[in-house]
Amino acid sequence: MRALILRPLCTVALLALGFILLRGALQGFTQREFQAAHESRVVVFGDSHGNDVPLRGVPRFNRQAQDLVSTWLRMRALADAQGPDSQVDVVVLTLWPMKFGPLAEDRMSGAIQPDGWHQSVLGKAGPLLGLGDFFRAEWPWRLKWQLLLHSAQLESVRHMMGWVCRDGDLADDYAAPLSDRMKHTDWFQDAHLSTWAFSAILDLVEASGWQLVILENPLHPSFLELANQASLDAYLNLMHAAAEAPHVRYLHMGWDPLPNSAFFDFHHLSCEGMAHVQGQLDPLLKELLD
Repeated sequence: MRALILRPLCTVALLALGFILLRGALQGFTQREFQAAHESRVVVFGDSHGNDVPLRGVPRFNRQAQDLVSTWLRMRALADAQGPDSQVDVVVLTLWPMKFGPLAEDRMSGAIQPDGWHQSVLGKAGPLLGLGDFFRAEWPWRLKWQLLLHSAQLESVRHMMGWVCRDGDLADDYAAPLSDRMKHTDWFQDAHLSTWAFSAILDLVEASGWQLVILENPLHPSFLELANQASLDAYLNLMHAAAEAPHVRYLHMGWDPLPNSAFFDFHHLSCEGMAHVQGQLDPLLKELLD
């Protein structure tokens, strides 16, 4: 009986020790980039929309299809690296309705994804995992396992400094290729993990003394027409509620009426669309930084 009790306890202890050793090995990979980012007054987080933000010389901790839990982990790492000489005043978070959509929730469930998403995104977020994260009741156990598994990739958490500018070439009859769930179900009511992560981001920003710009890039009109309207309304209510805090600004451009030439696809911008974002973001940052 004693062996039956001690054996699983020893296994748990060995796993915890292994995690601590792995975490220590990864520390040098992860902290350098976040410490360097504190030399900038503005830092960008989010998904591939961060590549559509024309800010020169600004570090970006964004990645294609990056989920909000991974964004929170990376933002937490920036806060942990904050010292008395930190220059960070403003954090820009790119956000749009799909970050709360069914695909985002599917990915964060920890279930295996056919597109290799876990390896790509969690390979960057996994090294930032803390021991206490294993006890988060909000996180599915499969997500915790995937984060731990992909920590072993030993990937450095690099920040980017540039952006990509492309010409738009959408046809006149272009329609956003949305899934039936995005179109016909009220998916926002099932966005439990995404809304938890967004709330955690808001709490972290406030605790760190930063100002937050929620940057919602323009979206193609067909996306706004086809996506479930009840979910879009719930998303907008959440954004406006967040912006009631004095340190949060919601740059609400998703519904701005732009021509097809402003888009590369239904949610990425051409050079013309990026210029539209810059025209609104630059004055806001100047106001916040002055």
